[in-house]
Amino acid sequence: MNNYQAPSRFIGKFTKYIESCASTNVLAFEETLTLNLPEGFAWIAGHQTAGKGQRGNKWHAEPNQNLLVSYVLKPPHELLSDQFYLSKCVALGVIEGVQNWAQQEVGHPIPVSIKWPNDIYIDEFKLGGILIESNFQSGKWAFAIIGIGLNINQTAFDGLRATSLRQWTPTQNLINVSNVFDFISLGIENYYHQFTKREFQLIDEKYHQNLFRNQEWHTFRDTAGEFKGKILEVDAKGLIQIEVDGQVKGYDIKELNFIFSE
Repeated sequence: MNNYQAPSRFIGKFTKYIESCASTNVLAFEETLTLNLPEGFAWIAGHQTAGKGQRGNKWHAEPNQNLLVSYVLKPPHELLSDQFYLSKCVALGVIEGVQNWAQQEVGHPIPVSIKWPNDIYIDEFKLGGILIESNFQSGKWAFAIIGIGLNINQTAFDGLRATSLRQWTPTQNLINVSNVFDFISLGIENYYHQFTKREFQLIDEKYHQNLFRNQEWHTFRDTAGEFKGKILEVDAKGLIQIEVDGQVKGYDIKELNFIFSE
């Protein structure tokens, strides 16, 4: 039964719920190519058997415990050169959605942040991730599939540095996943509007306010080994800029790892 319909203008307003599928991103990509679906249409799964994560990783989640959703967006082709701002906006939308949910359900904010490039963290633990995959037709940006996985009710993570919203509620009762979906959809819609209006400075300011470990000295690892560095910014192309020994180095998505203390 599909209980998902966000109180939004278009993002998450029309949806399809699937008990189980390989990946909501794969399904969304296939159906967007073959069906005439409105922008903002969302696919939600109770379980994914081959969920996709960043860097070719798989996304593992217990069945019927979490939010597994993919949206289709159709940005203007003219914004292609600024496409990492779409990534920033989606992350900000998730952050805003989580915080608005927390204000209603918990009564106060929770320490949620964006870990570069596309993870959502609470404190030092992973709450979820985002994967954006684009389609091009006749040289034009046709659509983008926005895949989001958020840990909602799952409490066991097999030793991974992960957490869930349930673990941040006072009673730790089961959370209504569709309620979180509503808040996330509204948050993404808000920032997607800023993206299409090219409000990049506002997006950047908010993004860096919510960036995990921004302007702090921490340990990282690159191909040369571990080093101490300070995150300065994530630029318009998605490169993270880090101060190292008085110099600034830019890193792409596969070139840097964060080091966590045990």
